[in-house]
Amino acid sequence: MRVLLLLNVLVLSAFAQVPIPKQPLGFTYGNGDASAQIQLEAFMGPLCPDSKECFATLQNVASFYGPSRLRLRYHLFPLPYHRNAFIAAKATRIVDRFTNSNETIDFMGTIYTNIDSFSNDATHGMSEADVIQKLADYGSKMAKVSMKEFVDMMSSDTIEGDTRTEWKYTCSRGFSGTPTFTVNDVLVAADPKWTVSEWRQVLDPLLGITTNSIHRTFVRGECKIGTKRCEYLPGKVECCTKGEGCIPNVGCRC
Repeated sequence: MRVLLLLNVLVLSAFAQVPIPKQPLGFTYGNGDASAQIQLEAFMGPLCPDSKECFATLQNVASFYGPSRLRLRYHLFPLPYHRNAFIAAKATRIVDRFTNSNETIDFMGTIYTNIDSFSNDATHGMSEADVIQKLADYGSKMAKVSMKEFVDMMSSDTIEGDTRTEWKYTCSRGFSGTPTFTVNDVLVAADPKWTVSEWRQVLDPLLGITTNSIHRTFVRGECKIGTKRCEYLPGKVECCTKGEGCIPNVGCRC
């Protein structure tokens, strides 16, 4: 019985393997340096309103620190209940291919700007081909190719395969919603509504920058006398006892 169970596990593991991509996954914002001390990655739904909310703020965060200190990468994770999300992710890859990654982030922004027109309700009476034409109308102009060239690329096995691979990769990380954020490969429970200042509370300490709001002393009504207030994430507070330190993204630990 144990041997049979082990064989079943091995078979399931084999089927669950993610194809190895030909190059690192994700789309880099600006000139973010692969050797930057902070690697901020955002797993975004192409048609997710919460992803739209944080899209510009993340770029402001990247611009604040500069490409040598922080690299921002977006990963597309199309959620199945946004019925047009997968083809929107494919359209993004097509723009990336035609423009050598120069217009990819701008195209993502264009889709977020027009997100309502690609919603389930707005496209209820449209076929997939209709939605593709709508995406191609934006994408072909940005990629400077004909509508036909853009639509034809939607049938590309490479585009299809790469889009699936990134989706499978995100699933393999255990992520199930968007947006999801990691900093240096560690999950951060960030809120899409975070401002640049709130992101700084997490990121500044990693660069050795002192941020007063990360570790403040006793505030009446919050922590007992003799303990210290630890806002380890914006809006998330613990009270550290003697000998404990306030660790961003974690809380009070010895």
